[in-house]
Amino acid sequence: MRRISAHYILPVSSPPIRNGIITLDDSGEVLDVSAPSGSEPEESEGVEFYSGALTPGFVNAHCHLELSHLKGAAPQGAGLAGFIAGLAAHRAKFTDEQAHRAASLADAQLYAAGTVAVGDVSNHRLTFEVKAGSPVFYHTFVERYGLRREDVASGVRSARMLAAEAERLGLSASLTPHAPYSTLPEMYDALAQGSAFWSVHNQECADENLMFEKGGGSLHELFLSMGLTPMPPVGKSSIHCTLRHVAEGQRLLLVHNTCTTAADYDAAAAVRCKGISWVLCPTSNLYIERRLPPLRMLRAKGANIALGTDSLASGASPNLLEELKLLAERFPDVPLSETLRWATLGGATALGMEHSLGSLERGKRPGVTLLTNLDLDKLKLTPDTKSYLLTKKIPTFADK
Repeated sequence: MRRISAHYILPVSSPPIRNGIITLDDSGEVLDVSAPSGSEPEESEGVEFYSGALTPGFVNAHCHLELSHLKGAAPQGAGLAGFIAGLAAHRAKFTDEQAHRAASLADAQLYAAGTVAVGDVSNHRLTFEVKAGSPVFYHTFVERYGLRREDVASGVRSARMLAAEAERLGLSASLTPHAPYSTLPEMYDALAQGSAFWSVHNQECADENLMFEKGGGSLHELFLSMGLTPMPPVGKSSIHCTLRHVAEGQRLLLVHNTCTTAADYDAAAAVRCKGISWVLCPTSNLYIERRLPPLRMLRAKGANIALGTDSLASGASPNLLEELKLLAERFPDVPLSETLRWATLGGATALGMEHSLGSLERGKRPGVTLLTNLDLDKLKLTPDTKSYLLTKKIPTFADK
């Protein structure tokens, strides 16, 4: 048994507790979260006291661990088409060993900084051993895209083989289309067979919507330069090309949403499915498009918001704390209690793990993360805030 305290406990599911105490059993299960009685916790026998705030372990709902070695490969502010072209130009410059080493380092960093679960995108098996050997829980989204009809069957077949290999290594895995601008409707339908859990890149730039509404734009031109036939205009924004393929039993993560409108949100809310989460990667959005998603609209709509770090190709850190700091800087009116929810319970809900992760509640095993160097008077992050995982949390496939 372990008893941990700090200046504040931020349970996420309930209000902050000043000088509270978290009691854990040897497996990391929360037995109790309570206010102190009598003496201050730092004076109580058997209580570990830390300076700062205790939170649930972070849940990173969108990551590309396999791109960790491509940090700085794509120019900043070049737009999505420029970003894609930049990555394509540099991929061949790295060996599998270099990529594997970079992924291992990123995995170690995010765990040490307080992340206990990740929704990670894989196009090949490069990071499977890293994830299988990690104390972090990974759900692997085996991603496929394709604009040639003759490649659909082979692409889906290879994705199913890759998912089966991931599962043999003990990883949770599902198939997912990449994005509407890169994925034929036939591939969407084929990937839906037996895969009830999608993570789809959505409306990451204005030209994505332009391609589907009217035709043309930078993505259209990029695909033409690659000898590919771009998706034709359909008179609607790109999100509709994903929503029409979503089945009633599916769980859907819509990622980025940089150019999503209230009408787009309403269209998604009308779809009958198991649940939709809106995953935001603000650092990546600024790096690629120099803009942020419509946070105020999503909050007003009551969206389940989750956070992701995307990849080191478009960000400086795999740590969700940096996303929280950016949000605190750009949206100072949004309280830490809300943004922290997105980094914990919002992500756990997105991954279907809200029953075991995401909040400090009795019966859960969410891990405990320490935030130091906060403004404790206002309960706000500062530029010097750091995060550290205090508990070893090893979720298993059974946790899902």
